Amino acid sequence: MTILRDISFLWSMLHVLLLFLLLFKTRRSWRTTFIVTFAGAGTLLCVNVLLMFWLGHSIIMTLAFFTCTLPTLLLFFLLSEYRDGRFFFLFCLTDTVCFWLLQITNFLDRLTGDTYVVLLISRLVVFPAVEFLFWRYLRRPFMELQSKLSRGWWLFAAVGGVYYLLIMATAVPVDAPMPDMAGLLRICLVLVLMPLTYLTIFHSLWRQMKMYENSRQMELQRRNYEAVCQKMELGRIYRHDMRHHLAVLEGMLLQGDADSGLQYVHTLSNGLQELTCPAQCANAAVNAVLTAYIVQASNAGCAVETALDLPESLPFEEPDLCIVLANALENAIHACQSLPEDARRIRLELALTDNQRLIVVVQNSSLPVAFGANGLPVAAPREGHGLGLPSIQSVVNRHGGLLRCHWEDGIFTLRAVLIPPASDARPKWWGRFSAGHLPQ
Repeated sequence: MTILRDISFLWSMLHVLLLFLLLFKTRRSWRTTFIVTFAGAGTLLCVNVLLMFWLGHSIIMTLAFFTCTLPTLLLFFLLSEYRDGRFFFLFCLTDTVCFWLLQITNFLDRLTGDTYVVLLISRLVVFPAVEFLFWRYLRRPFMELQSKLSRGWWLFAAVGGVYYLLIMATAVPVDAPMPDMAGLLRICLVLVLMPLTYLTIFHSLWRQMKMYENSRQMELQRRNYEAVCQKMELGRIYRHDMRHHLAVLEGMLLQGDADSGLQYVHTLSNGLQELTCPAQCANAAVNAVLTAYIVQASNAGCAVETALDLPESLPFEEPDLCIVLANALENAIHACQSLPEDARRIRLELALTDNQRLIVVVQNSSLPVAFGANGLPVAAPREGHGLGLPSIQSVVNRHGGLLRCHWEDGIFTLRAVLIPPASDARPKWWGRFSAGHLPQ
């Protein structure tokens, strides 16, 4: 029956890789990543199988850190988009989850007669089930966390590393005798504390991201407030000086100088136009973003044109709207600043279709743009330019939409479509988790 044990081991090692790749952000194409992954992992698997047959199955738990973990760590580090705490946390997360599943299935087999039948069947079922849960409920929010949060991951990676060492130190190999009651208690405590700790970590990360989004939204509201206050002050000044303007007009008309009076009226009209908001739509959140960034664009010498067709209520969360509009307009302003002032043009189109799809089109004058393999522009070397596109892509992906960018004849165009969810397929506990509450 040892053949069942060996098949379960090979099956588990394959799914360690699959679980990792579900949450992995590669800097290469997925074709290259898969080729390198399965070539390198295949070599490591052959080496570990040979060691298992040569030195015994129990040797895997004692040598796995050197024969499997470290080489795999180096392999994926070279392929990873993130080379900081985000990568090491993900590596520790998937490794500890897999070792946790190995121990659980091992104990189930021991309780049912130690025949390896339950060991094989449970692993055939449990690993795909966990991968499905990761894909369905964890992948998108985790990828979003990685793209939006760049700091604070090293501490969580250290926690994951400690749990990895704890599981390796307390693990009971398949063929090894069961420990005494004290040893079993230590193992059970580690197995119980590990998922609780990871749930707490995700809770903390999600709260950090929400705080970041809220602070960004508050900044937009602050800019909107400052713009409104500035226009109110200008209006007060105009009202205060209106009697002087009327006196001047009266003098011109009494002297019969209608042409000068007309020119004076035109001058006053141009000044009054500056008191109006640069863009208006029924949705307050969109207004806040547009007011802040269109004022910023005007101050940068950009001619801004808008075409808005939005109702008061939109089927999308306000932070998502702010992320898309703020980053798109900010990138457009940065691009225009590289051009002469008379060539700076920005056009924004927003519309909600009859089937509740939000269409966002931002066009701006731009120097030629280079595009990467992912279809997005390659970020300019100066700080703060082009860095918001991954955030836009994350929002679009979460809403099952589309994002397209292209440059032609000096005009860069960003088109995004957001599709409202037909239903929320996530479990009830996820809503509480994402809102900042741990499940009871």
